[in-house]
Amino acid sequence: MTQLNLETVKSSTYDLIVCGGGLAGLTLARQLRRNRPELRILVVEKSGRPLPAAAHKVGESSVELGSRYLEQIGLREYLHDHHLFKHGLRFFPGGGHLPLEQRAELGPAREPVVASYQIDRGRFEDDLRAMIEADGVHLLEGASVGDIVLRSGGEAHEVEVSQGEARARLSCRWLVDATGRNALLRRRMKLTRGNRHTANAGWFRVRGKVDITDFVPQEQRAWHEAEWAKDRWRSTNHLMGEGYWVWIIPLSSGHTSIGIVVHDEVHGFDSVRTLERARAFIESNEPVLARELERREVLDFRCLRGYSHGVARCWSADRWAIVGEAGAFVDPLYSPGTDFIALANTFTEEMMRIDAEGGDLDLRARELNMMYRALVSGTVDLFRGAAKVYAHPRAMLAKVYWDNFSYWSYPCQLFLQGLYRLSGRALDSMIPVGQRFVELSNYVQALVGAWAELLPDEGRSSGFYGMPAFPSVLIDAHLALQESWSVEETLAYMTQRAAEGEEIVGELLVRLLAEAGDEQAEALFEAAGAARWRLRIDDGRIEALYTVGLARRRALSPLARDVERTLGRAEEKASKERLRQLLQPLLSSQRSARLGTAPKALEQAAAL
Repeated sequence: MTQLNLETVKSSTYDLIVCGGGLAGLTLARQLRRNRPELRILVVEKSGRPLPAAAHKVGESSVELGSRYLEQIGLREYLHDHHLFKHGLRFFPGGGHLPLEQRAELGPAREPVVASYQIDRGRFEDDLRAMIEADGVHLLEGASVGDIVLRSGGEAHEVEVSQGEARARLSCRWLVDATGRNALLRRRMKLTRGNRHTANAGWFRVRGKVDITDFVPQEQRAWHEAEWAKDRWRSTNHLMGEGYWVWIIPLSSGHTSIGIVVHDEVHGFDSVRTLERARAFIESNEPVLARELERREVLDFRCLRGYSHGVARCWSADRWAIVGEAGAFVDPLYSPGTDFIALANTFTEEMMRIDAEGGDLDLRARELNMMYRALVSGTVDLFRGAAKVYAHPRAMLAKVYWDNFSYWSYPCQLFLQGLYRLSGRALDSMIPVGQRFVELSNYVQALVGAWAELLPDEGRSSGFYGMPAFPSVLIDAHLALQESWSVEETLAYMTQRAAEGEEIVGELLVRLLAEAGDEQAEALFEAAGAARWRLRIDDGRIEALYTVGLARRRALSPLARDVERTLGRAEEKASKERLRQLLQPLLSSQRSARLGTAPKALEQAAAL
């Protein structure tokens, strides 16, 4: 297809101009043209084609929400044919002082039912450009956006565009900023917000396939004969220690992405600011990987300082929007980047739908901004205090168990079942369950953080931990991502999961206090702030902990057995009397926690 130039498009008026043709801008253009083919759309992008394979962009690994979004916009067959099926997230916490086969391995044993992908961003964005052109989108490459004049009411916005020596002012009804870290609108309108999560990253690509299974000598037969051994390399593999983690991501080009994330309070930006320092960091903290990389050609390098940020608002009744990294960015752990692109793009389409129907744009902008900020804030909470957890295998195992459960149960279902379309009183009905998930999740993050701080793992946690394990509540929540429900059915499902979540959090607390022993249990209880938790624990749970055999199995609830099956049996070091004394404020006869009576509104929970 002949590429457009500014002379060709300068006399056109557009329904939408997208500033930036990266992953966010390209997928938005494809989504809108497929769903509303009458729209006249222009994408302005400064780079030209062809993009290099293994381009050094963040966002190569997708998870369920973002993957389902890519499939919804017609990319399922393309992803199957041109990119790699991801074998889930796989974690090796505890630091690199041990041989890999002696570390804890948390990850799936079997191919995940709901697909996710390892995406070669250079190849993907190159192909997406051709796709949106075929869809009828105007794509202006090698062009830059200059002055922007935003107008209110029904007046068209104006965008100054330059391409080489040519200059033109173009008009549009809707303007979207998808310029990534350039963040034209966020910077211009002073919408950047901090989030108290300071972390840095440095990453590079190496030539060829890096298979983590090959890091272990062949004589370690259990490692190599495991059911999942042949698929380890397709996972997003995380080598983790205190205040850092290193990713290993395969790309369909045959190359491999290597990245280091460091929490600033433990390892400063200087440790990853150059390729030499990044490699030295790996040598010091993950020597097994360093030896593998010695013989690999490095293709590129990039780093980011303080990559995480929030945003005050991304949608305006004055018909502008911000998507992708131009708005908020949380953290690369758990690969949520494409998730937030999916949410922001879909919220943008929702705003344009309301505009076309003559609806209340002010109301929808307030609601969608509130929802988005809450999702960003709740996600950042997963990472902000986790530096020590990465060095503690059993605390990380409990964290991953909970984080998977809450992710699949709430944000995934909110998006996949279209609950973001709710407005007014109907939206109000969703607030309590969303707030409850955030509340429970914050309890878990405080608990595992206190665990990692006060109770060292002491090398007890080697071996494989299936995550998710079968059968388990995690498998149920994962499989439910394939369902199609009404609003009422989805809310009922989320409410049920939130009630189960309360029991899971109580179970984690009981187990951990029991393991802490009489002397440490009180310190742990106080460090986690558990006395203030809005939580109830069944009176019989403490008694069940100290029964044995069949009687114990009968005394434990199905969810308690589920947690034990996945995390292993807790050691009962604390006395029954000490546990009852500490947990007295939370026992069901003393406190009732009801969904929907949380003390803070969703807006407060998402406050910046």
